[in-house]
Amino acid sequence: MNLLKFATRLPFLTSVIILCFLVFYNNKKEERNRRKSYNEFWDRESKANSTRVKPLDSIDFITIPYDDLPLDCCPEDEEIAGYIQELTELREERIANFTGMSNTDLKLAYGTANITVLSDADRRFTSLCRILANWADRLHKLGHDDEALKVIDFALDIRSDVSSIYYLAASIYEERGTVELISSLVEKAGELNSMSGPIIVRHLKESC
Repeated sequence: MNLLKFATRLPFLTSVIILCFLVFYNNKKEERNRRKSYNEFWDRESKANSTRVKPLDSIDFITIPYDDLPLDCCPEDEEIAGYIQELTELREERIANFTGMSNTDLKLAYGTANITVLSDADRRFTSLCRILANWADRLHKLGHDDEALKVIDFALDIRSDVSSIYYLAASIYEERGTVELISSLVEKAGELNSMSGPIIVRHLKESC
């Protein structure tokens, strides 16, 4: 029998005593768990800070396929011109998707000395995903869905977790009568190492 249910069947004073004990026990348990998590975090952080530099050869740095993207579509549009300019500024930069990895994870994997390079690469990835999402949306609003899909395809290839990319793709597929392609979006979203993945999957399934 559940202790809480059992306590409610006892005389009032006894029930109060048992309930107070349960509250005290649960608080202590939560405190132990918090202390354990805190200690584990700082143990990992300490180990990460002492990790020697490692080569970055195994990292799949992103190459932006400028020749395959619709850079010549609507350059007169102020918004699109801004997105293209931002994209161009990333041409010589290192970009990598480290979604789901903390700085501690990165230091453990590649060494403390590399953390600035990797953090910058991850920050640029976030910027790139934002640019692609806004660019594709603007192209769609201007009636250039073929070009928007080229941008979307690249965003999907680099495993962007920006939900609007998936929803826009699904909307275009529906408008074109190719709803069967939404299943590929569900599959890609399900592979994301991000908290937004399950949300995107659920939304896509509900909209089908």
